[in-house]
Amino acid sequence: MNRVRWTGVIFRLAGYLFLAVLLNGVHAVAADFQLTRFSVAEVEGRYLVDAAIDYQFPEQAMEALENGVPIVLEVHVQLRRDGAWIWEKDLVDIRLRYEIRYLALASLYQVTDLQSNTWQSFVTPQSAMSALGSIQRLALTDRASLKAGESYTVSVESYLDIESLPLPMRPTAYLNPAWHLSSERRTWRLEP
Repeated sequence: MNRVRWTGVIFRLAGYLFLAVLLNGVHAVAADFQLTRFSVAEVEGRYLVDAAIDYQFPEQAMEALENGVPIVLEVHVQLRRDGAWIWEKDLVDIRLRYEIRYLALASLYQVTDLQSNTWQSFVTPQSAMSALGSIQRLALTDRASLKAGESYTVSVESYLDIESLPLPMRPTAYLNPAWHLSSERRTWRLEP
């Protein structure tokens, strides 16, 4: 009886150890996208966002891309009132989605803006990643829609959308920390 109990304890400890190693690996790889530039400016009564994201894909993601797997990235931009309750609706909630794929026959990398369904082609992965990470003059809101004297927070973050990967790849991507790619959330204080 004691032997059975000790065996159960050992299996549970091994399971906890495996889970700890897995979660530690996810944390260690979690910031492969870097927001190198982020600003909000008022132009003619409108607030515009500019950002630059440096996308660094690990070897597994680059290999999948070069073997024809399209990768979708999402940039999440939010505007909230400072001190807002968690259940309060965001004043602005924008999700920009971009797809990058490698066209082997043409030897080109194609970056598609999934909002407008427009695309650009690039010869090198570096130039494609540079274009992919450039957000310029994204309209956030009008100055008139914000209350004077209040303060607001604009936040931006980017991540790889695992759900957009082909179905057979998703279980591996969920379990492999190399696919858990995201940037840290950056914020900008706005006081109209």
